[in-house]
Amino acid sequence: MFTSVVIPTRNAADRLLYTLFSLNLQYTPFDQFEVIVLDNASQDDTSDKVTAFPAHYSLHCQRFRRRLAMHRLLNAGISRAKGEIIVFLSGSTIVPREFVGTHQHVHAQEAKQVLMGLGERRIYSVYDPRFSPSQMEECSAWLEHYPQIKRPHSSACVVPLLEEKQIASGLPFHIGLPCPEADRRQVICDKFGTRLEGFRRPWVLFGTEHVSIPRAALIKAGGFKELPRRETERDMAKRLWKAGCQFRFAEKLTLLRQERPPVGGPGQRKSRNNRRAK
Repeated sequence: MFTSVVIPTRNAADRLLYTLFSLNLQYTPFDQFEVIVLDNASQDDTSDKVTAFPAHYSLHCQRFRRRLAMHRLLNAGISRAKGEIIVFLSGSTIVPREFVGTHQHVHAQEAKQVLMGLGERRIYSVYDPRFSPSQMEECSAWLEHYPQIKRPHSSACVVPLLEEKQIASGLPFHIGLPCPEADRRQVICDKFGTRLEGFRRPWVLFGTEHVSIPRAALIKAGGFKELPRRETERDMAKRLWKAGCQFRFAEKLTLLRQERPPVGGPGQRKSRNNRRAK
């Protein structure tokens, strides 16, 4: 079951490289999936770094010169994708080796599934001077706790902290920090189960940071509509639900969310209402 991993991103080149490297480690044969990076008018060297990345899988980078609203970006990914299954993934995520295979297995077993992210930990993979004071404090304390992680050589520029061999060994998955959002999802999962039986509004859990859907279902639903980001996602999820798709959690996967500067911080545009791709 050929799969397309669609990654919207903007100005996050170093974090994205960790995402791409973790996809290089997949158990799934590399001819069974592709990765599509949607560069949403990044002002850093995202496209150059993606082009130079030694991917083991088919890697495509579509760069947009003008920044697109999220619904247009996601629809561009659907149009570009060749897979029967589309996995939307944040470009600030490190995935485990079984990531692609788990999504493929679920969709091969049952039709019309919407497989949503559940387990998540946080990690400081990159030091960024635009971190908030609380992030700076947490990052410093975390680094003190794990001396095997590289220290930033400068407080004035972005510095990658992880080595590829550390990701390959699985170390980051054992030293991640708690993720409050994932904890809230786990509470729901504990109450309603992975298939969310009896949960009346599964669409509120739908997010394009980590979700897989049959491409045919997305096409039939008509694509994402022009709304603020969370409303865009929930509108799509409602249409998928009304079309008979079943929502469930990917309970066997734990991803790492790479910490990034807060929206509206220095050097970033303040736009929480209609947030674009990160």
